[in-house]
Amino acid sequence: MLTDHLSGWPDHRLERLFSLRPDLCHPPVPDFAALAARASTQMSVLRALDGLDRAHLDVLEGMAVLAVLGRLPPTGPDAGPTVTLSRLARFLTDGTAPSLSGAASDEAHLAAVSALVHDLAGAALVVEHSGGWRVPVPVAAALGPHPLSFGRTAAALGSEVVLPADREGVLALLGSEAGQGDLLARATAALDALQSSPVARIPEPPDPVHEVLLRSGLLVALGADRSGSAGSVAEHPLEAGLAWRHGTAGRTVDPEPPVPSGRAVNPALSRNASLAAVSDLLRGASDLLEALGGGLPTLRSGGVGVRDLKRLADAAGGTAEDVSWLLELLASAGLVVLDPDTSTWVPAATVPAWRRSERQVQWEALVVGWLSSGRAPMLGPVPPGASGLGPGTPTTAAGNAARRALAPDRNRADAPRLRAALLEAALEVSDEKPGARLEEAVPDRQQWRGPRQHARSAAFTFALLAEADRLGLTGAGALTAAGALVAAGRLDEATAAVGTALPAPLTRVRLQGDLTAVAPGYLDPDVAGRLAAMAEVEGDGTARVYRFSDASLHRALEAGSSAEEIEAFLEGHSEDAIPPSLRYLIRDVARRHGMLTVGAADAWLRSDDEDLLDVIVADPALAAARLERLAPTVVVAGVGPAVLHRMLAEAGHRAASVRGSASNVDGLSGPARRTNAREGRDARDATFPEPVRAVRWSPSEEDLAAQIARLRSAPQPAPRGAGPEEAVAVLHQAARQRSEVDLVTVDQRGQRQSRRVVPLAVAGGRVRCLVPDREAETVVPLHRIVSATTV
Repeated sequence: MLTDHLSGWPDHRLERLFSLRPDLCHPPVPDFAALAARASTQMSVLRALDGLDRAHLDVLEGMAVLAVLGRLPPTGPDAGPTVTLSRLARFLTDGTAPSLSGAASDEAHLAAVSALVHDLAGAALVVEHSGGWRVPVPVAAALGPHPLSFGRTAAALGSEVVLPADREGVLALLGSEAGQGDLLARATAALDALQSSPVARIPEPPDPVHEVLLRSGLLVALGADRSGSAGSVAEHPLEAGLAWRHGTAGRTVDPEPPVPSGRAVNPALSRNASLAAVSDLLRGASDLLEALGGGLPTLRSGGVGVRDLKRLADAAGGTAEDVSWLLELLASAGLVVLDPDTSTWVPAATVPAWRRSERQVQWEALVVGWLSSGRAPMLGPVPPGASGLGPGTPTTAAGNAARRALAPDRNRADAPRLRAALLEAALEVSDEKPGARLEEAVPDRQQWRGPRQHARSAAFTFALLAEADRLGLTGAGALTAAGALVAAGRLDEATAAVGTALPAPLTRVRLQGDLTAVAPGYLDPDVAGRLAAMAEVEGDGTARVYRFSDASLHRALEAGSSAEEIEAFLEGHSEDAIPPSLRYLIRDVARRHGMLTVGAADAWLRSDDEDLLDVIVADPALAAARLERLAPTVVVAGVGPAVLHRMLAEAGHRAASVRGSASNVDGLSGPARRTNAREGRDARDATFPEPVRAVRWSPSEEDLAAQIARLRSAPQPAPRGAGPEEAVAVLHQAARQRSEVDLVTVDQRGQRQSRRVVPLAVAGGRVRCLVPDREAETVVPLHRIVSATTV
């Protein structure tokens, strides 16, 4: 039992176990029985399997296959329920020659397999037993029905066909069914394909190749296909796959990851591409925040509409794809927030401070937002099957949501872990081969590091690489120095490196006679802000053009600047003297500015008695009403009609109200009212779900010492049978293999009953069984099961 096995471990092995599987001690377990029970739970086992690389997973799956073979008629001198290292090493080869009963593997291969098995034993995924090794039933169940892409046994599939024991026999069987020629070649190719996926869909009616495989027993029909398409599914039996692979696994275990291939990227090319990406990113983010000043409405179903996104893209001077990506990034960085009162996306209150910051600080804020965001992917459509809309969502609805920016379909709680894993893989391959092309090397490395996890997240790899390229973490397809520092968790150093690499911002422009100012590079944010306030920005390249016009100068004067201040600013930040045409335009606009003025008024007061209005305007009690005389008989106020009416009454003046006034009855203008309504609220609350931690919890030395001390102080576990988790795993495995089990249950009175059954299905807290003695089916609740032992 696993309880007895773990209780005999020394402290250093327990520490290693908790380091490999931290969920076993978080929260702490009281004794070894609880530790064994937690280590056998499906969730813990699946989490441990997700952390295995290709080599360890191949060894574990190979042991599971050999364990199934040990329950069949003997296939070799050392066949049996346990697996020896020598047998496992002979089995884990590429299948070029029979090996179950052939010569022993070389010492290097045996040593590599032995080391991998001991690593698995350190994680309690395999157990040493009677001179061999066993895979615990919960682990074998978690591996699934097709370890190493082998199918289930012929008996489990309900087939009684006696299959050949070697490849030559299989070819002879195929030849007798298909004859020689094209059909035999196609059937042979189909068998090769079944070695990577043992389940096939049979069309209706079956084609000649499937007919040959079904007649020969190399495919066993299982029933109707649940996918909704016409036809049925069939499975390639374990015995047939084993014979086709010469009695081996068909692959040789390699404990080393694949070496990156292809030509390396020139470091200078990568560096220049990265700096250009950083510059484009910061410029695009600044332009988008400027264009977003009026807010961006959301749809009732969530996200931003295609038309609104197109209008914003036109205003920001970019494509819809670029604007969608930047919106996602700025929202993740907290620079764009959702106003809960108006349901519009607006720039956050921190945007002015972000604009005034140095470029490397601006870049750091965006990178932090990307790393911690619970959204994936931000760029491009949502990969098939990755939508968060739910399985019942119609295809058209899912497709429309995938094209919407800030839509809820991109929420993924594990998005930070996906990005962290991507950067870790990129850092590994770049350390092994500087300048390696990540589009080829990263997917291969991720598939080797965590094949089970990669199968679920492979659709996100290229989209996340494209996002990293836009952030400047990669350049020309290779990891940059800043990207390597970010991947290593040294963000401060990466920020400093970006600040050193970027050219210093310019503080001077070139004024030209055509009423334009040219900035031949990145302009200091303060200078650019002042210049944009008095001129229109043109172009979206590295060199920005600012065009002065009658309207732009009126805007600057309206903001509080005078003609003298505008000229002084231009003289202080220009490489040349101010052209006469520009100086004349500034002074002419200033001369005409103010001839017509506009002000705000929320209420008016009218009276034919001019003396009464003189008294009211001069009354100190009405100073808060901000009264202003527009005509001898008309006064306007800075408060609403209701407030003005109350203030006049308190001052001893009675006034009549005019029905149908367009002013606000509460005395506040629309923008002021919205501002007050937002006070004390955080517009970012509940915008998107909070993502999970990017780094999993690891126990400290104090945690390990406390957990081990608690285990040692607990009473020694008494001998006991299989726990409930292991019994359920036995039933799952027996249902797949259609094998008999001895089932011990307890009735309502607490009396035990033992029967031999064949599990058919385990679901919904019940197990449906076939009782061979009575040739009838029965259903047993799982909570009534005491133990289940394979016959």
